[in-house]
Amino acid sequence: MESKIKIPREMLMHIDFSNTINGGISEPIVHLEKGTDGYEVTVKAPGIESEDLQLEIVKDKMRLYHLLPIFNQEKGGEEQWKTIRFISTLAIPDGVDADNITARYDSEKRQLVLFLPFNHQQDDFRRKVDIERW
Repeated sequence: MESKIKIPREMLMHIDFSNTINGGISEPIVHLEKGTDGYEVTVKAPGIESEDLQLEIVKDKMRLYHLLPIFNQEKGGEEQWKTIRFISTLAIPDGVDADNITARYDSEKRQLVLFLPFNHQQDDFRRKVDIERW
């Protein structure tokens, strides 16, 4: 039985380009585990050098990315053009102290380890609010 699905040529060319840029791109593996003091996130990103990894916290999200060269230029020329490739965008869970999130690269296991500590002050928060009357 012959397939009747027609895939546009432009789409096939784009897929081929995406698969071959810089020798191909592997999908990262992100694992989240809840501990007693906070969350631990491990990220394995094959083919990406640890020096190229970037982590930003914006509002209630963490963005892990690296800069991907668009094309090579000759040495001594202008700065190389790069584009952002997001590895993962994670929502910061409730109860996490975003000011104290840490990241370290474990070169032995070749993985990035993020620690998201709990904000214990927020857990026991209780306050009586006076009702203003007029």
